[in-house]
Amino acid sequence: MREVAFGTPLADVLSGAEMAQPLLLGGYHGTWLRPSQLKGLAVSRKDIAAAGASIGAGVLLPLAEGWCPLVRTAALVDYLAGQSAGRCGPCRNGLPAMAEALRDLVHRGGPAGRVEELCGLVTRRGACAHPDGTARLVASMLARFPDEVDSHALGICRGNRREVFA
Repeated sequence: MREVAFGTPLADVLSGAEMAQPLLLGGYHGTWLRPSQLKGLAVSRKDIAAAGASIGAGVLLPLAEGWCPLVRTAALVDYLAGQSAGRCGPCRNGLPAMAEALRDLVHRGGPAGRVEELCGLVTRRGACAHPDGTARLVASMLARFPDEVDSHALGICRGNRREVFA
């Protein structure tokens, strides 16, 4: 872990290999960025907003080489669905349903439409921001990686050689 000053170019923060991978910006409730969006980007609210993201918790999580961003997102949503007090419907019902729909898409070639629908159903309905942050993560995955989503819907994972469909 390290801290950097605002205005530091991402190319000075991440290695060359990390700059060539998708980046989850803002932590587990953050936004995915494609490698092409990282070029010329600095750690600043203005630059990051121009890329369609926010600095959030200030955490940069580059995707490990060879991993599929959909597989990683599904694992994160599984984790986040279990990190709830279970006091409101979006956390008690919506996030587990979202995790299941995402697992279905990623691992069994299920439809992306159900995942999108659940993002809309949990947003701005929780007692806290946990469902909103989780929906932001998933929505950014759907928006940033449409080719990968289409491949998974066909039962093909191009980015993760370790992933095997049933």
